[in-house]
Amino acid sequence: MSPDVPLLNDYKQDFFLKRFPQTVLGGPRLKLGYCAPPYIYVNQIILFLMPWVLGGIGTLLYQLGVLKDYYAAALSGGLMLFTAFVIQFTSLYARNKSVTVERMLTTNILAEEDEHEFTSCAGAETVKFLIPGKKYIVNIVFHSVLAGLVCGLGTWYLLPNRITLLYGSTGGTVLLFVFGWMTLCIGEYSLIVNTAIETAAFQTQDTYEITPLMRPLYIFLFVSVDLAHRFMVNIPALEQINQILHILFIFLPFLWALGTLPPPDALFLWAMEQVLQFGLGGSSMSTHLRLLVMFVISTGTAITSYFIPSTVGVVLFMSGLGFLQSLNLSDMGFVFKHSVTRHRVGNKSRMLPSGSEKQFTWKECLFYIIVLVFALLETSLLHHFAGFSQVSKNSSQAIVGYILMILLIILWILREIQSVYIFGIFQNPFYPKDIQTVTVFLEKQTRLMKIGVVRRILLTLVSPFAMIAFLSLDSCLEGLHSVSVSIGFTRAFRMIWQNTESALLETVIVSAVPLLMSGTDLWWNRSLDTGIRLLL
Repeated sequence: MSPDVPLLNDYKQDFFLKRFPQTVLGGPRLKLGYCAPPYIYVNQIILFLMPWVLGGIGTLLYQLGVLKDYYAAALSGGLMLFTAFVIQFTSLYARNKSVTVERMLTTNILAEEDEHEFTSCAGAETVKFLIPGKKYIVNIVFHSVLAGLVCGLGTWYLLPNRITLLYGSTGGTVLLFVFGWMTLCIGEYSLIVNTAIETAAFQTQDTYEITPLMRPLYIFLFVSVDLAHRFMVNIPALEQINQILHILFIFLPFLWALGTLPPPDALFLWAMEQVLQFGLGGSSMSTHLRLLVMFVISTGTAITSYFIPSTVGVVLFMSGLGFLQSLNLSDMGFVFKHSVTRHRVGNKSRMLPSGSEKQFTWKECLFYIIVLVFALLETSLLHHFAGFSQVSKNSSQAIVGYILMILLIILWILREIQSVYIFGIFQNPFYPKDIQTVTVFLEKQTRLMKIGVVRRILLTLVSPFAMIAFLSLDSCLEGLHSVSVSIGFTRAFRMIWQNTESALLETVIVSAVPLLMSGTDLWWNRSLDTGIRLLL
């Protein structure tokens, strides 16, 4: 490309100079493509600085010693709540008034895309331009209440005395106070006046008006750390985090404008999937509905196990639901529903063959039931008769730990035998070579298939039952009503079936490290329960 060619042509430069400041400032349109009356810009500046004025009232009363900090925050929040309702109902009144008398305008294709006609400072066209309003009445109430909370908590967050206690610098306090309120004004304007065009977009259309919640959400996250620091004293790490976030708070507008921070819908869905996958032992879901349903079920399992009073009931509940959640229940339900429909209609030519349906609904379903019954029997019997044994390396759980180590080594050897190169270097003598007779090739292929069948049996049946035995004998189950035990064992009992190889490796690490460290009490330290150890 020639150096004389501009990155943006004249039209794009004009569009960028209009759009980017609007995104940075949270919605004010301070540059238009045509000559607008001065009161358009003055009204936008007043609406933009309104939260600062209301928050300044509470801040001033606090600095003068008239109100305590939380009363000052409540006063500013209440004033902002009232102002937000006035702004929203003014917009609603202007829209209803403009609908009654609709002006017929001729369309000029050469006019600017955002060109409007204004008649007065407080006319219906002016109000509609400044405050587009909300599509749903419920959002008028919700966003107004949220605006009051943001202003109140923001006032509490940016109290000068509080900032001075954090940094001990008057100059730093002034900078953080001024630019921090700029951030709050940007979040408030985007929430109750006019929503900015966000650079980071997750949905093509904002049907439910989620975009205005993006900036207040991150403000709440920053304020929550400060609230935790206020009520949880003598935590140096939390104080340092609070100091860093106060500085980062003034750079939030640029992070929003550059698209660095995700919108709330994408953030919550991503966080939900990470918790499901790494915290509760699940896997990624293909749709949002499946993700939500599986997250609710998995979270409900962990919460329910917390309130079960019996240790036998806990292991039975976790073992059974861990196995059921590892199955593809949606496909099973679809096949079952399809088979019921075919049985009622009597039509034999449908999507799935009758043989595969019969095999799935009877043979595989019967196999799953048998495995579930044996898993529950093993869990209950081992936990009842051999659980909580005496503290020694010859205990039942230690013996199962040695068995798991042997299983892992055997599975690793069988996997290497089936590969072309052992350790990725040496050629495998058991693997068929490129040039051989058909008879020799088929013989070696048959041997490898038999080895693969053995490995699959060890991996899918023997290893899960061995890990169930290891978990059922763990002494950490004595400490019922523990959050770490509930979450850790929920994840462990599910990963046994859903991701057996990874679960086996984690379990071996948990069992091998303490066994190899002779003369220590790490193996039997109950403060480090299995729920946390399996989250390595």
